[in-house]
Amino acid sequence: MFIAGTERWKVVLVEPEALRIALYVRDAAGLTPHTDPEIPPLDPSWQWQPVWSRRPVEPAEPRGLRLLTRREVDPAVAAHQWARWWEHLLDAGSAAIDDLRPPHFPALLHVPDLRALVERHYHQACIWSDSLGGDPRIRHAHAAPGPGLNALIAELPTLLGRPPHDFSIRVSVIGVQSKQAWVLRPDHFLLTRRLTFDLENSLDWLRRRILAVA
Repeated sequence: MFIAGTERWKVVLVEPEALRIALYVRDAAGLTPHTDPEIPPLDPSWQWQPVWSRRPVEPAEPRGLRLLTRREVDPAVAAHQWARWWEHLLDAGSAAIDDLRPPHFPALLHVPDLRALVERHYHQACIWSDSLGGDPRIRHAHAAPGPGLNALIAELPTLLGRPPHDFSIRVSVIGVQSKQAWVLRPDHFLLTRRLTFDLENSLDWLRRRILAVA
């Protein structure tokens, strides 16, 4: 997490753990959900195994993962459930992690196909996510826009010719195979990690949106 600005004028960049795990489950389970915006595959992929990570424990794919009702998980149903869950996770912010309470994931009781896949992949998803936290390149990506954002926020009164309105903007970062950004709400943006690496373009994109709300 990186916080730029002041209590009155604030931008928070964060790569939420819940979003990482949700994307891991999607890709590891081979789901193809339809979301708006469409989210590309993970970068690095769910199969990534850095030398500093614990040994992977992802189990071999079974012939059929069964629910308590004894029917097999339906991938199409699970994909639809995942798409709805993804929207919820984006809206929930820091509270989204409350959906991930092993071993039974009670918050997902109403989506049994998705819940079965989360139960199956959660442990390895956590190992994979922890390994990302140990990658200095990823830590740098989160902090890289910070000096530019702090400078922009300090200049807002001059740029606007007036005191800025109070604002608190959340920037959710996801590690996927594209360089893109989306406005989810006026105070919530979604950026790919690849775009945060591109400091000039990411700051230019953020500058225009921050000026619009300030």
